[in-house]
Amino acid sequence: MTNIDFENKSFCFTGGLAELKRTQAEREVRARNGFSQKVINKELDYLVLGSIPSVGWKHGDYGNKIVKAKELIGRKSKLKIVSEKDFMEGLENIAPIDGGEIDEKLVIIRYKALFENGNLDIDGLEEYLELVHETSNSHVSASVEEPFIYQDLYNEFSEEEIDNLLFFQCRIVKHLNLEANSQEFVDTIAKGFESIKGLDGNLTWLEKKEGTASFAKLLLDIPLRTKL
Repeated sequence: MTNIDFENKSFCFTGGLAELKRTQAEREVRARNGFSQKVINKELDYLVLGSIPSVGWKHGDYGNKIVKAKELIGRKSKLKIVSEKDFMEGLENIAPIDGGEIDEKLVIIRYKALFENGNLDIDGLEEYLELVHETSNSHVSASVEEPFIYQDLYNEFSEEEIDNLLFFQCRIVKHLNLEANSQEFVDTIAKGFESIKGLDGNLTWLEKKEGTASFAKLLLDIPLRTKL
C-alpha cells in the first residue's frame, strides 16, 4: 500500500472509479487541502487509477496518462501511481477539514488475498459477505481482480508468481458504540474468512472517530458490493 498525503498535494484520475464519481473524488481531495489537475506533468503528486480498467490494461497496454506517468517516474519524478483502493484508504485515514464527529466510532476492516483460479469457494464467500451485511448492518465492498496491474504498476506481489492467480479485496465498515469492544467484531469477521475454502489472506483494521460524520456520509454514496 502507498501512504497518501493530501495537504498541498496534486491528484489526477484515470480509468473508471468503482466507488465514487470523479467529481466526488476531486471534492474529497479538496476537503483535505489537496487539489486536482487534468494533465500529467512533473508537478503532479498522485495519479489515481480507477478499479474499472480499460481492456488493454491487463496486457500492459496502458493509456497516455499512465504511459506519461511511468516515463516521469523513470526520471525520478515525485509522482506516484496509486490504486483506487489506496486512494479510498487515504480518505479513511486522513479526516477532511471540519469532517465532524458522531457519538459512535467506525470500525474499518480490510482483507486481501491472492488465490488460485478455481480453488476458491466463490459462492460460499459471497454468501458470507451478504451475511455480514445483513446480520451486522455493515457496509461491504468486495471485488476480485487480476493481479497483473497491482504487480506492474503498484509494486505489489513483486516476489510472487501470479500466473493463474486472482486478487480478492474487501472492506467492511461497521458503526459501533464508543464503549463497544471492536476486537470482538474483528475476530468474528476473521473467523468467517478463515472458514472459506481456498481463502488465506491478510486482515487489517482500524477504529475511526475523527471525521466519522464525513466518512459515514460518504459511505451512503458508495455501492454495496457483495457479489464477485
